[in-house]
Amino acid sequence: MEENRQEDIDLRDYLQVILKRKWSAITAFAIIVITVVIHSFTATPIYEATARLVIEKENPNVVSIEEVMAVDSSGTDYYQTQYKIIESRTVAREVIKRLHLDESEEFFPKPKDDLISNMTRSIEETLESWGDSIKSLLTTENNNTAAGALDEDSALVTEFTERIEVSPIRNSRLVDVSFQAKDPVLATNISNTLARTYIDQNLETKLLAAQDAVKWLHSRIEEEREKVGVAEQALLRYKEKHSIVTDFSSGVEKVTAQKLAELNTQVVEAESNRVEAETRYKQASALMGSPDMLDSIPEVLNNELIRQIKTMEVELYKRVSELGKKYGQKHPRMVAIEAELKTLQKRKAQEVNRVINSLKNEYRVTLAKEKSLKTALAKQKKESLDLNQKAVQYGVLKRETESARNMYEVLIKRFKETTLTEDMRAGNIRVIDRAEVPEYQVKPRKKLNILLAIIVGLVTGIGLAFFFEYLDNTIKIPEDVKQHLKIPYLGPVPLFASEKNGNPGDAMRPDLVSFHLPKSTASESFRGIRTSILLSSADSEPQILLVCSAGPREGKTINAANIAVTMAQSGSKVIILDCDMRRPKIHKLFGIPREHGISNLLATSSDVDGAIVRSGIPNLDVMPCGPIPPNPSEILGSKRMVNLLDTLRKRYTRIIIDSPPSTAVTDAVVLSKFVDGVILVIRAGETIRQMAKNGVAQFEAVGAPLIGAILNAVDLGRDSYYYYQYYYYYYGEDQEKRKKSRRKKKSKNQYTEEA
Repeated sequence: MEENRQEDIDLRDYLQVILKRKWSAITAFAIIVITVVIHSFTATPIYEATARLVIEKENPNVVSIEEVMAVDSSGTDYYQTQYKIIESRTVAREVIKRLHLDESEEFFPKPKDDLISNMTRSIEETLESWGDSIKSLLTTENNNTAAGALDEDSALVTEFTERIEVSPIRNSRLVDVSFQAKDPVLATNISNTLARTYIDQNLETKLLAAQDAVKWLHSRIEEEREKVGVAEQALLRYKEKHSIVTDFSSGVEKVTAQKLAELNTQVVEAESNRVEAETRYKQASALMGSPDMLDSIPEVLNNELIRQIKTMEVELYKRVSELGKKYGQKHPRMVAIEAELKTLQKRKAQEVNRVINSLKNEYRVTLAKEKSLKTALAKQKKESLDLNQKAVQYGVLKRETESARNMYEVLIKRFKETTLTEDMRAGNIRVIDRAEVPEYQVKPRKKLNILLAIIVGLVTGIGLAFFFEYLDNTIKIPEDVKQHLKIPYLGPVPLFASEKNGNPGDAMRPDLVSFHLPKSTASESFRGIRTSILLSSADSEPQILLVCSAGPREGKTINAANIAVTMAQSGSKVIILDCDMRRPKIHKLFGIPREHGISNLLATSSDVDGAIVRSGIPNLDVMPCGPIPPNPSEILGSKRMVNLLDTLRKRYTRIIIDSPPSTAVTDAVVLSKFVDGVILVIRAGETIRQMAKNGVAQFEAVGAPLIGAILNAVDLGRDSYYYYQYYYYYYGEDQEKRKKSRRKKKSKNQYTEEA
């Protein structure tokens, strides 16, 4: 829905807002433009003189220990610093002193001798004396005197610095230094003096820095000379204490490390050999009790003698097997072979023992070698650590000596360089163009000021118009009804004579405009509303209509009466009921008595025909309020009211009910349950949105059939929104000359559909 609304916005809508708030916009525009014009033509002319400087790259040569104190003058921070120095209060004070500006009329003008100036000066002096009195209560007299002098100087310096303008020229090292003053000659002198003072102070700063550096270097040289002597004496005592004849070098440390690495390798290898020998020996010792398993020992297995014995044993066993079958076990030859076998086995056992003993000896040798190498490694480590400790301490002392000597030599060199810079007066800043006396003023720029004033005035005026329109939270146009109330829009009712002057007895334009002026703009509007009401329901036309408003004085009674008149004019039999039992007005509009009416019917069982009054308008009857009851809500919500409406349904085609405002009392909400449609009357530009929303919410809460809303008292003037949106007609006294004032861009059918 928001998108559709945005699409419907026309530029003429904005124009209408501006025309509606034109006096606010014109007033703001006039105030801004007139103020700027007066100021532009009465302000004192201001002249500006400009001197151009160049700031070259430079690294200071004072104590130029670049690694520590290098200055990059090519960076933006260096140039920004120089610009701020030009604008500094120190430079300003020097310029003021050189040109005696504390006596200049530029900064201390002579007071004007006229009535207004004298009065203003008197008021300022009075306020100043009061301020001094207050300060005297808070501070001592001496402090006040010093503060007064300081304040006077500070005010002059502040005003001076505010007139300085430093303008760097892009992509160059040039900078313009400008000063503004009422006197063009004074502006020129100040601009040139400002540039010269800045250059002088820059050179003075360098000279002071060189002088300070010389003093500092001299004191540091003495300190460093003492440090060199102390460091050399400490190194000499250390060499004497530890009998160091030559300097430690990387070669000595390398040889020591190489020896340590070789010993470490040998220890690892000895450990490996010892473990291997120990393993073989322990394995052989464990098999001593199992002679048959000794052959599994590699040393035994690979022994040549044992292998020969085994071969001989195999031959003897072979012969024993052969002779045993032939001779038997007791045969001498068998006994001889057995004896020979035992001899071989004994020799084999002896050889095995010899092998095991050799393994044991080998193990002891490797173990002794391992211990010897470890002892040598430990000794070498201790020697290396001692050597390293001596080398470290020696290196520390030697470096301190060399550092002190180097620093001393550097300071001597810088001292000589800095001594030479004391007599140098060259700098990296110089004047390229001196300031010349300006011929034209820079302030005020009349044409530019007036042009800007016109632009600002237009923007401010239009902005105020839309701001005031934004603050206006009333319902003004049909889109407000659709957007904020979410109910159909039935049509507008123009503001006519009775609405304007509140004179219902006006014979030319009475409240019943639809009857007395049937061809007027208002009558056309009411006929359009009648059409919208009758077409509001697709099934059947509503018979009983309740006309009400959210708040009082919105014109609901006049709208109800004119709607009833237009429906009667269409041929329908209509009756209008005055159910506003608090402030009834229907009887006044139709000029009938109200002694007997609805309240009588609802309070007693009176005859309906006795309460109906002829209005004098064809097809239209009126039922006035009657005496005002003490309990209107209870009476209107009673069963008798339902019966009354049922009776009238059978007699009339349309029944129009005028009710009190819905947000003030509950009468309208009570009646809304008995009707076929509710019409909400909204006074354009006066009804608050929230009040109208509350009224709609009350009817929606009880399920009342809301047909739509009528915008009442709409201004159809040339600046009105409706001037371009709707037909309206004006008829002369003879009713034959009909003049069409404005034609709506949409057709009548389109208007009816929109309503």
